[in-house]
Amino acid sequence: MKRVLTVIVIVLIAVAYGLGFWPQYQKAQKAQSDLKTISAEMGVLQGQIGLCRLQDFLLALVKSTTEKNYGDASVISTGFFTAVGDEIPHQTDPQVKAGLASILQQRDAVTAALAKGDPGALGLLQPIQNTMFQIVNRSLGGPGAPTPASTGNPTSAS
Repeated sequence: MKRVLTVIVIVLIAVAYGLGFWPQYQKAQKAQSDLKTISAEMGVLQGQIGLCRLQDFLLALVKSTTEKNYGDASVISTGFFTAVGDEIPHQTDPQVKAGLASILQQRDAVTAALAKGDPGALGLLQPIQNTMFQIVNRSLGGPGAPTPASTGNPTSAS
């Protein structure tokens, strides 16, 4: 009789433990799943912020070049192209990476033109600006987001 009572007590303890454990376990699993989802979303948002920061950098570069302030433009250009190189590994979209790499390939030509004070530097920045627009548009999921590797005029600009 004592043995049966002991088994019943052990079974009741196990059931009570299971009833208390299972809801908490389910909550922990859901919280962990939510954390993964939020972390992934945060990664996407950080990538978008990085691209918007690059676009802001580029706009400052275009402004300084337009104002023929080639000294400031040269400093901004160095920072911009360094930031582009730093941003490439943080992006997950292969087309965005390719677009950023195509921008980075134009570093030497832009740097040389700015160092010479060449007014043609602005013309070198136009395709970069188009590509950057397309990259940001693609990343933010804009309407008809074009491929960032092309350097044609953006379809929704003007």
